[in-house]
Amino acid sequence: MTQPPPSSLQRLLGPDGPLAALHPGGPEAYEHRPQQLVMAAAVERALTEGRHALVEAGTGVGKSYAYLVPLLRYAAEHGVTVAVATSTIALQEQLVRKDLPLLARALPFPVDFTLVKGRGNYLCRRRMDIALEDEEGALVTDEPLEQLRAIAAWADGAHDGSRQSLPFRPRGDVWERVRAESGNCLGRACEHYERCAWQASRRRAAEAKLLVLNHHVLLADLALRRAGHSFLPDLAALVIDEAHDLEDVACQHLGVRVGSAGVRQVLGRLWSGTRRKGLLGHPALAALKGDVGQLRAAARHRFAAWADYAGAAGLRGLDVGDVLDEELSEGFLDLASALDEASKDLADLGRRLEVISRARSLRDLGEALRVVARGEMNGQVRWIEAGPGDSATLCQSPVDVAPALAEVLFEAVPSVVLTSATLASGDPPSFEIVRTRLGVPMPIEVCIGSPFDYRELVRLVVRADLPDPVREPRLFEESLPGAVLDALRRTDGGALVLFTSVRSLERTAQALEGDIADAGWALHVQGRDQERPQLLEAFRASGGVLFGLASFWQGVDVPGAALRHVVITRLPFEVPTHPLQVARHRLAEERGGDAFRDVSLPVAALRLRQGFGRLVRRRDDRGMVTLLDPRAVTRRYGAWLLAGLPPCEREVVRG
Repeated sequence: MTQPPPSSLQRLLGPDGPLAALHPGGPEAYEHRPQQLVMAAAVERALTEGRHALVEAGTGVGKSYAYLVPLLRYAAEHGVTVAVATSTIALQEQLVRKDLPLLARALPFPVDFTLVKGRGNYLCRRRMDIALEDEEGALVTDEPLEQLRAIAAWADGAHDGSRQSLPFRPRGDVWERVRAESGNCLGRACEHYERCAWQASRRRAAEAKLLVLNHHVLLADLALRRAGHSFLPDLAALVIDEAHDLEDVACQHLGVRVGSAGVRQVLGRLWSGTRRKGLLGHPALAALKGDVGQLRAAARHRFAAWADYAGAAGLRGLDVGDVLDEELSEGFLDLASALDEASKDLADLGRRLEVISRARSLRDLGEALRVVARGEMNGQVRWIEAGPGDSATLCQSPVDVAPALAEVLFEAVPSVVLTSATLASGDPPSFEIVRTRLGVPMPIEVCIGSPFDYRELVRLVVRADLPDPVREPRLFEESLPGAVLDALRRTDGGALVLFTSVRSLERTAQALEGDIADAGWALHVQGRDQERPQLLEAFRASGGVLFGLASFWQGVDVPGAALRHVVITRLPFEVPTHPLQVARHRLAEERGGDAFRDVSLPVAALRLRQGFGRLVRRRDDRGMVTLLDPRAVTRRYGAWLLAGLPPCEREVVRG
């Protein structure tokens, strides 16, 4: 019987296609993945039918090519603009530096793409000139001045003008003074317009057919569209990769956060009281120095009081109106108006814009403080988080982001494909939770398993002999260092140890430092000296032990022997007393559901799968996952959680 001719996707992605021909090891080394074709067909169907889709694709499917090939072809054939939004920088870099250049060589149609970053990532030459002028007379050894001069020297080099291209990591206060800002731009009237990195990026985004961006840029643009503005072109289709993060990012952009550190920074840019003049060093603005000093003192007093309130009883929600008022917000709004008025006496247009921009920052802070103090936004919950010392953050977040996402995303973009290795939950897998929480209307739903044989690659060990972390929390914490050390010895290091709380991580790291050093393993601990990328690089190089928190449960890609053991210290349930979780539980019950079953359990299941998924990243990876939480086998829901993990060899250690 004659086989039907291969589909166009099979011709492109199959073993005889152009991608196989470009494989470094030759076509015979190209790894044909039937699961990849299934996903590509689902994406193509969503695009051609103008529908949304939820696609879960396990590790090893090759998601990037599976959505890029149909997305690029759709853009080329229809002459429209499409986009891919990712959560992590690592995936963006993989797409832009590796996957898309290869596809541009292989595919028989144009591949036109660009990376889109937020405006604040780009250098503003005009603001840089002003900052350098303000620093005249400072000592050559002064670090901010040294960095400003280094940025000025770098500005004319061959790069995209973004902060990420700098050969060093700039101080936050330095970059704030030179970055491009909304509302602080002369446009074509600027002498630097033709060389402006931000304007060049906008031109590239207007011309390219595929935009690569992150979730934050996407949500920022969608939020602007609600107010009738935008900085991205209209999209005909959008793929959201790492879509399990979308709800959290939406909460950030649709909510409000005002922290004491941000307040200090905004006021410090006006007048710091040190030898640096700040903007108020200009004679036309000097009369406002006293107002800044009074507002700084008032803000310090109020945030210290809020920090005391939050610290006394942990996170507090739903009743914080007892300690919030609008007095501080009025101070910021009054100072903003005074700055606007004073700016009219400035002859230099560039400095006038700088002052107006600072006034806008003050007004934004004042309005945010007023919003949280009034608590009038329906469907939102507010709380106070205590930080180090007297610092605090006022927070407000929507309890349910689905209505807003339906409006700005799913009704605005004809076809949105959401994909991740972890979207479905349960056994059999269901998309009901993510569909409901994100508000995806009538999507195509496809769940594609991994091509990896986890029975041959992974051994899961569950320690049922440890104390219950909820019923016996003190005993569990006391037993944790010994249990972690036992696990590390089984693979002679090479382990990623995942924690759910900072306190537990720090206590365990402190207890085991000596034992780990004696064993000859390098210890890397999140929150100490290095940032996340440097921690991962050091771990890859050493193959030692890495202790990580929430951000290490996902997005960690360490193939090979450097990572041969993932130790999960506790089931990743969200903190049930957090105000946002309390509000979500209440909403679920008001809708007739069960808070634990409908809210807590599905999220824990997805995060457990993400943690488990850190181990096997390539076909030849293998090793062990150890779960130190006995609830996985002693509670009824434990079987449901474990059923969502890939089938593998399992061992339960009982007392």
